[in-house]
Amino acid sequence: MSHKFEQFGKFILLERLAAGGMAEVFLAKSLGASGVNKFLAVKRILPQYSDKREFIDMFKEEAKIAVNLNHGSVVSIYEFGIEQGQFFLVMEYVEGRNLRQVLNEIKKRNIQFSIEQIVYMIKEVAAGLDHAHRLINGTTGRPLNLVHRDMSPQNIMLSFEGEVKVIDFGIAKAESQMEATQAGTLKGKFGYMSPEQADGQVVDSRTDLFSLGIVLWEMLANDRLFTSNSEAAILRKIRECQIPSIRKINPSIPVELENIVLKALAKDKTQRFQTAAAFQKDLNRFLNVQYPDFSPQDFSVFIKNTFSEFYTESKKKLVDYSKVTSLMHQTTIVTASPVILF
Repeated sequence: MSHKFEQFGKFILLERLAAGGMAEVFLAKSLGASGVNKFLAVKRILPQYSDKREFIDMFKEEAKIAVNLNHGSVVSIYEFGIEQGQFFLVMEYVEGRNLRQVLNEIKKRNIQFSIEQIVYMIKEVAAGLDHAHRLINGTTGRPLNLVHRDMSPQNIMLSFEGEVKVIDFGIAKAESQMEATQAGTLKGKFGYMSPEQADGQVVDSRTDLFSLGIVLWEMLANDRLFTSNSEAAILRKIRECQIPSIRKINPSIPVELENIVLKALAKDKTQRFQTAAAFQKDLNRFLNVQYPDFSPQDFSVFIKNTFSEFYTESKKKLVDYSKVTSLMHQTTIVTASPVILF
């Protein structure tokens, strides 16, 4: 390959996958003994923030939270450290696309996910959220009370093998964080906020369930739920929380599924699912009763076939990258084109 790469400690940074906020993400490989190596994702703080205490503390807090996550439906964090004056996280590399990218791609091809595929994906995300919401601080034995606060299609990864994983707890809030988020501060994507989040109130795990309910509604309706020409108008719609009937939009949706959607999207959080486990349980029951022949393998085949050219291209790229060895003096980074992950 004619490209140059950057060596970052014991990692070779092969390709910039994403940059934004306070960090950038790279496809990387570790340099193991006897040529043994592994593809990973390295997220490091951007140079302009490396000397800003506030951003460093935020990044450290993300790391302290994320390393506790250990579930098949959550992207794993393997390591946290500092190299060349930059803090970094080492994460599981998911070979695939985020849900927003997938939805954009299948829309261009004029195809849609089936009801059972949609329910399966949301069920898997709910399982990952349940794990995160129940996390215990290993040093104190107390609940972390973790809330993602940015549950949106961009933060749901689909691997080419059909795996569904939650990513980016970068703005997650745990009670153990160094400085409590001030009431009235808005974090997260406006179109996927809960009413209490849009109001700037203190949020708990039920805000994630509302946001996931929005994703479910939008996938079933093939449309956006809360949208307008300004952020203020979007927030007003969320606070009013008028949910159009999903069955009027798509009459093929069973009433049992509409009831699940409406429960997830209840304006009053005491009327919602109280736990991600309860949300997952209802989705799982619906899937088993209505679509008993569905299997995750079927979903994997659909994803792999739909993205066959990207899958082939990705495999070829990884084969080429596997031949890259330690390059101490090369510092040029390849920028992914088209956008690959995150």
